[in-house]
Order: sequence, then structure tokens, then C-alpha cells
Amino acid sequence: MNAKRFLAITFLIGSLAAGAQSSDGDKTMMVDGRQRQFLIHLPPSFNSQRQFPLILAFHGGGGEYKRVVRYYNLNRLADLNGYIVVYPNAINKAWSLQGVSSRVRNLDTTVDDVHFMAVLLDTLIRSYRVDSRRVFCTGISRGGIFSLYLAWKLSDRITAIAPVCASIPRAIATAYSYSHPIPVMLINGTEDPLIDFNGGPGKLNAVNAHSEKANMLPTEELVRKIVNLNHCAPSPAINEFADTDPADGCTETEFDYAGTAAKVAFIKVLHGGHAWPGGVQYLPKFIIGKACKDFNAEDKIFSFFKSLQ
Repeated sequence: MNAKRFLAITFLIGSLAAGAQSSDGDKTMMVDGRQRQFLIHLPPSFNSQRQFPLILAFHGGGGEYKRVVRYYNLNRLADLNGYIVVYPNAINKAWSLQGVSSRVRNLDTTVDDVHFMAVLLDTLIRSYRVDSRRVFCTGISRGGIFSLYLAWKLSDRITAIAPVCASIPRAIATAYSYSHPIPVMLINGTEDPLIDFNGGPGKLNAVNAHSEKANMLPTEELVRKIVNLNHCAPSPAINEFADTDPADGCTETEFDYAGTAAKVAFIKVLHGGHAWPGGVQYLPKFIIGKACKDFNAEDKIFSFFKSLQ
């Protein structure tokens, strides 16, 4: 596969073939001498007299903040439940992560996206009445990896995370921890060619391994690690999902690990690929695998976050 095709695939994976949707504000701020961007969606119930929970929704590698709004479909549920949703934008389309490089051209490795998130949270708490005790993160692919990364690097500021099609790089696995238990919902497909369920670089990354480092932890090993970090019961409650769309070729099982301080939920999408469940098949199956249609990821994510309040 030539370099131009790799770049085209990377861009499509990041943007997820989703057009921008109108929201309440396209904002900029200066952080570390760089202009940073974020899109903020305020629910109809927003007012300055009460505090609101926040969801930080991160785009994938090669993507941009405006292009995941419709794909994630979080704003509808945010309006119904009184949440603020913020879509931050990465520099040169790639979140800065220890242990994961990027094929994005001109990647600035000096960018500190953890600091960007800390400054952004300060701004949102001060200017939009965000409840600092209810700060949630989600995202697909590199956006999901970044959610997991923030749970480690900003443990004291992140309430819970719900990454999709994500893991952590082996390079940080030994050091990866939380300063206190953090609830986690992970949604991964068993036939994801990009974030391999069984670990390693993934199919496309393996082809490009000479210029990209992305040796990921196997999904079930990551789940066990988080279960241990959160001191959860080792034996989960198991829930088989109804196969409401047999044509998608996927079935799903949820494993719920109870904990006294923080629970862990893992949704295993059997035969699922690198796609947001309930979202569009944004690229052919031979590139990203199958898009699950039996449930909507955003419904499960909101239900998980709301159960923590």
C-alpha cells in the first residue's frame, strides 16, 4: 500500500466520514503558546445557577473535532440529560501520547495535550459551570486511547471514561495506574484490524511499522489490569445482547465487574471492527471490519456515566 493511500485511510478513519454539525460555539484558547480549538455544546437547560456534568469527546487520529459530532451522536442525549459536551481538537490531527507515534505528517512531539486538557477543564469550570466532580471522557481509536491516557495522567480530574476501539501501548503498561479507582467502560471489537483485540500493532500499523510505533496491549489483558486497579470482583456479571440486526455479522456480550469504589464494564463485540457501534460503515469492511448495528455506543456510554451520579 503506497504512502498516499495510507494518508487517505488515516484521514478517513479520523474524520469517520461525518460532516460537521452546528453546535453552540467554536472556541479558541492559547495554551503553551499555541492556539487550541474546541467545540462546545450546551444543553437547552443550561443556566449559570447550577453545575453541569461534562463529556470530553475526542476525535480519532487523522481526524478533526467538528467531524465526529454526528458520528458520536452525543448531543441528543446531552440535551435530554443536561450534559455539556466538548469536542477538543488535536494539533495536526493526532493526540500526543506516550508510546504511540503517528503517521500524520509534521507531528509536533513537543505538544502537551495533557496540559491542554487541564487548562481546558479550568476554563470550562470557570466559564460554563462545569461540575468538576463529573468529568467524563470518550472517543474512538486514538481518541479512545487518549481517554485511557488521561485517566492515568489526570486521575484526580477525570471521573470516568468510556473508550471505544482502544487500548494502551505496551510501552506504558507497567507504569499505567490511577491515583484512585476510576470507572471504565470499554467497547472493543474482536476483529478490529487497527486496534487488534489480541494486541500488537494492528494490520495497517504493522505494514507501516518502520515509521509508526503502536504495540498495543491485548484487550482482555487491559480489562484485567483495570479490574485490578479498581479492586473489582474478578468474576463479572455477564449479559448477552439481543442480536437485533443479524445482517451486521456481530453479536455482543457485556461483562460487568462490581467494585466498592469504581466499577468496570467491558462490551465485547464479537466479529466487530474499528467502528462506533450504531454508527455508519464509514469505510469498507476489508479496511476497518464490520460496524455493529445491534446497539448504539452513545446509549451505553450515557447510561454508564449516569449510573455513577
